[in-house]
Amino acid sequence: MIISVIFIAYFKMVTKKDLITFENRIVQLYKECKLPFLFHLSGGNEDQLIEIFKEVKGGDYVFSNHRSHYHALLHGIPAEDLEGRILEGRSMFIYDRGKNFFSSSIIGGTPAIAAGVALALKKKKSNKKVWCFLGDGSEDTGHLFEAARYVDGFDLPCTFIIEDNNRSVTTTKSERWGKAINPEFFPCVRKYSYKINYPHARTDDRIDLSKTKILTNEDYFPRLPKENLPDFHTDKNITYKQAIIESMNELGKLNSVFIGYNVRNGNAMGTLCGVNDSQKIETPVAENLMTGLGIGMSFEGYKPVIYFERQDFMLVAADAIVNHINYIERLSHGEFKVPVILRTVVADAGPFYSGPTHSQDFTEGFKKMVDFPIYIPSDGREVLEYYQAAMNSNRPCMIVEKKSCYEQEGKTK
Repeated sequence: MIISVIFIAYFKMVTKKDLITFENRIVQLYKECKLPFLFHLSGGNEDQLIEIFKEVKGGDYVFSNHRSHYHALLHGIPAEDLEGRILEGRSMFIYDRGKNFFSSSIIGGTPAIAAGVALALKKKKSNKKVWCFLGDGSEDTGHLFEAARYVDGFDLPCTFIIEDNNRSVTTTKSERWGKAINPEFFPCVRKYSYKINYPHARTDDRIDLSKTKILTNEDYFPRLPKENLPDFHTDKNITYKQAIIESMNELGKLNSVFIGYNVRNGNAMGTLCGVNDSQKIETPVAENLMTGLGIGMSFEGYKPVIYFERQDFMLVAADAIVNHINYIERLSHGEFKVPVILRTVVADAGPFYSGPTHSQDFTEGFKKMVDFPIYIPSDGREVLEYYQAAMNSNRPCMIVEKKSCYEQEGKTK
């Protein structure tokens, strides 16, 4: 009760004048050639946001986007801290683990992650809620629809708020969609409209960039130090598939959840038969959604194993994998970690021909797109070793299983 009163009092302290004054300060810093970055100013929606944030409690999650300044201030991030991060080139990348504040500059990237956090909160019987703020450009994406449908279907504590300024950069909704400008959504989606005071990015003024100093990605967002994992080697004589089954059973003893389609109905090609059904989350055929669910659940202490029964299908989840799993810890300067295991199968063999779109191997492509480890076990011993490394890690990894190796009965490499 005391905590709630404190947060309510804080929200009342952040006034409309405070919000406008802050953005005016950012404009001034830009004119002083101190912001040679891409940033997006808020303005014109102060009254609506102040009213919405009366419902947001301390400890609730707030998911924001590239236009995050007002959300951050209203959720308790001090103005001086926020200004400091903006001066460091992080306007589109505002994170605060202590306040459960998360942002992504990828349009439509957050709804599935927000749904994953909400799923975890419901499983833990928490009183916390999730609030996900989106521009009307995100309304254009299927990512929002599938996440909202999932939240509605399972009564998850998540509200999506579309902030409609009728503009995607400079393009109106009628230009983008014709007469279909107001789609119907589920009850978990709210919308308000406003006229923004600023252009899409920065201001209309053009500063003299020769008076600024632009650093590199590595300067603004240093690469993560190498993770030191305990050595694990085994001489166990075990088949490939049995090693997978043993690894899944071991993960099942941890705080792991197994996410994907055919994880309960089919047990992921029979490899999850020893795992409790309560740990298996059968999902829609929506790879980006199921990957986002895993990301969000990892924020609440779970160790998700996200299962793709064909590596071909991972391309549908490329945004969640490449732009989010791969970057969240780095962009948040270590505040948010994503210890998920991406488990995928390359169908390079099998009794039936599955066709070219169900048997491709994109491993080399993923190696070029992500920085986290990609393991490709070739025998039972390597399966045990790589999954043990994944269990001990506090970071993401991908484990690529070859279906041809499933047929290695009674032998190892």
